[in-house]
Amino acid sequence: MIQKNYFKQLILISTSLFCFTLFSQETHNGICGSEVPENFLEIENNNKESFNQYLNDYYNKLHSKTSTAITNVPAKIHIVTDTNGATNITESQILDEIDEANSFLANSFLEITICEETNYIANNALYDFDYDEQELLYQNNQENIMNIYFVESINQGAVAGYTHYPGSTSQYYDVIVMDNQATTNSVSSTLIHEFGHHFNVLHTHGLSNEPGSTDELVNGSNCTSAGDRHCDTPADPLINNSNVSSVNCMYTGNATDPIGQYYNPDTSNIMSYSPDSCTDFFSIEQYARMYAGYHLFRGTYYKCPSFNVDFTSEINESCDDYISVNFTDTSVGATAWEWDVDGDDIIDYTEQNPSHDYIPGIYDVTLKISNGSEILTKVFPQHINFSSNIYDTSTVNLKLFIVDINENTWEFKDSNGTILYEGGPYEQNGEHNHEFDVLQSECYTFTIYDTAGNGLDGYNWMVGSEYYELTTETDDLIYSNTNFGSEESKLISTEYLNLNATIPNTISISPNPANNFIMIKYENLKPDYYTIYDINGRLIQSSSINKYSDLKIDVRTFEKGIYFISIEINQNVVNLKFLIK
Repeated sequence: MIQKNYFKQLILISTSLFCFTLFSQETHNGICGSEVPENFLEIENNNKESFNQYLNDYYNKLHSKTSTAITNVPAKIHIVTDTNGATNITESQILDEIDEANSFLANSFLEITICEETNYIANNALYDFDYDEQELLYQNNQENIMNIYFVESINQGAVAGYTHYPGSTSQYYDVIVMDNQATTNSVSSTLIHEFGHHFNVLHTHGLSNEPGSTDELVNGSNCTSAGDRHCDTPADPLINNSNVSSVNCMYTGNATDPIGQYYNPDTSNIMSYSPDSCTDFFSIEQYARMYAGYHLFRGTYYKCPSFNVDFTSEINESCDDYISVNFTDTSVGATAWEWDVDGDDIIDYTEQNPSHDYIPGIYDVTLKISNGSEILTKVFPQHINFSSNIYDTSTVNLKLFIVDINENTWEFKDSNGTILYEGGPYEQNGEHNHEFDVLQSECYTFTIYDTAGNGLDGYNWMVGSEYYELTTETDDLIYSNTNFGSEESKLISTEYLNLNATIPNTISISPNPANNFIMIKYENLKPDYYTIYDINGRLIQSSSINKYSDLKIDVRTFEKGIYFISIEINQNVVNLKFLIK
């Protein structure tokens, strides 16, 4: 437990971490020997694009203060006792330490949630645990969940705790093992340190625990690719008890980096080897990395067997700038539901299986469930990613890069289903280019097929990777993809070329009746302004419509009853009625 004044702010591998420690009654001096696998850089590079998307999602949450729901991370507690059932740790002590860790993890929008009953394991060999007995210990693992083991000692008291970085396809490594004394020690930060690793945060000194191996420069010029990959944590020469005072936490070393600059490390960072009496801090980038590491790797399958959050979604696309999504709840044990389907921290629906219309944008979807006594929340970052289907162009260009020959064909159809262009299969690998002439005010469908059922996932080191992309006549990207299975279609509308006052423009609002929000829907011309009146003609609300988000109107503070909305569009006015229930 960390009993200090701390500033609570606010990965990519499968390996073990061992925290070698010296214990006393009041202090815990921990060193984690992290054995980073040889393919670390490969794993990092292979996941870089998705990882960066999650990082950006985190920073958007942090700065816009929207979609701030905290995801529950299910965990199973295993307490190892001796054969007589004796142990020196209690469930209450463990839960207190997890609560302490959650006060930090909240800044990553995460919270460890204990799932089901504690599993007690009476085994002398595992009670005084040695790493050689790992396979025996892990036989108690529960699938699809974080397994946290508490043992009396690890490697004869030399180890305070360890975990495994994500990145492995085997759930064998969904484990944290903790020494009881390291858990209950009044200043120990071992558990939250291990949570950091479990969610992909590196040590501040980087990938190696060898003295002098730190590769990050003091001036920060290589901070994104060296050390811990964070630019808001100073370069760390591998600080420890020998060069940091446990009394005043001052760094007393005189080490210099490869260009001769003296290190000035942060001795308060929890992911350093600084004395436990000093560590009480994570940086913003470390919190972001935990968020991204969890959602990219473990958040996709971690769930409690008897009570968990999940759903499926069916997307129905049209050539208008809307998509309709039907959500089907597949949660286990839920009796009540709260949906925030667009990441604005507003509860949009309380029914089990809602449908929602989206305008172009990227949206988190959050589902909170209850079984009457417990509540679970899970955020699905960027679950809806919808770009406009309307393009200002007189031609559509297709570029196909083929590695696996004779697998791919495609069709380009108009709104009547007439095939205007088609191509493939391709007998030669490499790049293939096609151009389609398009008319104004038409809706086209491009469909690509793959007979192998694996999309364009071929790769050859001499040729490159497969992909396809659709662009406008000015080379603006319409769509690009590689992984689509057997087939996929993309709608392309040229209505943009003919948007003027003479075009019929249907305006509507939904849902109606409503209780949380209403959405103004239109076909061609975006409205300019709206005004809402109650049934007595009193002005309730008015606003300009400058961007897509202005089309969603929060009505949670409205009294129940009938309202009228006047929507101005291109100097015309449409009057509609809606009901707040």
